[in-house]
Amino acid sequence: MLHILRWVLLWCWLGSAMGATIQAVTEELPPYNYRDKDGQVTGLSVDLLKRMLEVSGIGLDRKGIQLLPWARAYQMAQYDPNTVIFSMIRLPEREALFHWVGPIGPRVTWVYRLAARDDVVGHQLADLAPWRIAVVRDSALAIELAEKGLNLVLVHDEDDKFRMLLHGRADVAPAMQMGAAYHIETLGHHYSEFVPMFEFQETKSFYFAFSRNTDAAIIEGLQAALEQMHRDGSFDEISQAWGRRFWVQPAGK
Repeated sequence: MLHILRWVLLWCWLGSAMGATIQAVTEELPPYNYRDKDGQVTGLSVDLLKRMLEVSGIGLDRKGIQLLPWARAYQMAQYDPNTVIFSMIRLPEREALFHWVGPIGPRVTWVYRLAARDDVVGHQLADLAPWRIAVVRDSALAIELAEKGLNLVLVHDEDDKFRMLLHGRADVAPAMQMGAAYHIETLGHHYSEFVPMFEFQETKSFYFAFSRNTDAAIIEGLQAALEQMHRDGSFDEISQAWGRRFWVQPAGK
């Protein structure tokens, strides 16, 4: 009986949203969202969103998924109607600014330094006080570390964090391990040139965040579609495929 009720509710939500369109904006944050060598926007979150849209009958607007600087995408997602930004960490400071669909997957953050910089030491967040920390402007990390009063170097995107380390304009950069490996390779360097110092915080989760003036039927329809994907196994199938594609030796092993 409960199974039947779930299906009835699912199709009620999907029916009210079917035919609607959304604007989708994101940034370079592999493996969740990034532009591949062929110029296509791809990633774990991209595949999840596409599947959710397929299940719900909701479409993308004619611009498709736009890959933009995070600060610009963040502003659009606050003010443009029927707009989703991803992948977004759900923070208390952001809770009332968006509608939330998810979670998508975990964020586990490590602090990196250049392997050649033996002078840069630290084993916990408090140890970073003497060092310049490269973070993306308006990102969750920028918000969290600013609250700690740390010395931040605000940058344009994830690649820039590692450029700052290479050019001596920052001392450390927090990043997800799989993303760090991708960005370092993109810059023409090898992962071994950098050292993951420590995992500096508890794991948080990524979400799809929608502008407050998004139709409620869209929010409900996409959340229902995501929950259906958990039940039918397609969520795990997509997540595991991207995990295999971006696997790197775990830090500290």
